[in-house]
Amino acid sequence: MKYSRIFILVCLPILILNLYAVAFEIGWLINTTEFLVYIPLFIGFYKRLDFSNLNIFAFLGLSLVASIFSFFREERSIYFIAMFFSMASYFFLVREALKYTQREAANKFMLFFFFILVAVNIYFLFQHLQQMEMHLAGVMEFGFYSAYYINLLVLAVVALIYYLNSYSRKSVFFISLVMALVVSDVLRDMAAFYLRDTSVLFIECILRFSAVILAFQFYATREKKLRLINLV
Repeated sequence: MKYSRIFILVCLPILILNLYAVAFEIGWLINTTEFLVYIPLFIGFYKRLDFSNLNIFAFLGLSLVASIFSFFREERSIYFIAMFFSMASYFFLVREALKYTQREAANKFMLFFFFILVAVNIYFLFQHLQQMEMHLAGVMEFGFYSAYYINLLVLAVVALIYYLNSYSRKSVFFISLVMALVVSDVLRDMAAFYLRDTSVLFIECILRFSAVILAFQFYATREKKLRLINLV
């Protein structure tokens, strides 16, 4: 077993503790476990990460800052600051993916498939924003959430372009990471505004923990083209 995989397994009891905290609404424990998950991953992936790469340093740094601010999420203004740092961290994910995206000619079917996926995502995010609008306190909050979800949409589009053009293990980690981030953020806001259900919160937590692990996997993996058999 690889050294880093041992520390990924260490994240499992932290996740279980996080789900326990969610089930019994123990706020401080939820925040603590969301922060603690970074520690074993830093130890496990430290030698494989190039911290001279601004995209790695900035993404992980901003994610940790957002996690720290989440300790004060009951304060509305602090909650928005935490979201802002998360949104800023996604910018460095996009920068890293664009470094490895090679433009290649696509056939008409692939272009059609791409635009259909983008259109479907735009539709569902727009519907989600409409559901949230009635619960938001004014134009400023709606504008902030709109910017946040546009940022998520850009992240998803870049992930799809990167995967379709690069087709590497690194791109697989990236598109999985982005899907986990997008769905977990949507579920977080669903639970906060119009559908607070324990199962929704559980799925959101599992996806958020998965996203952190996939982020480390993405940054630690070298870009290398794969054949289909390598993904099985």
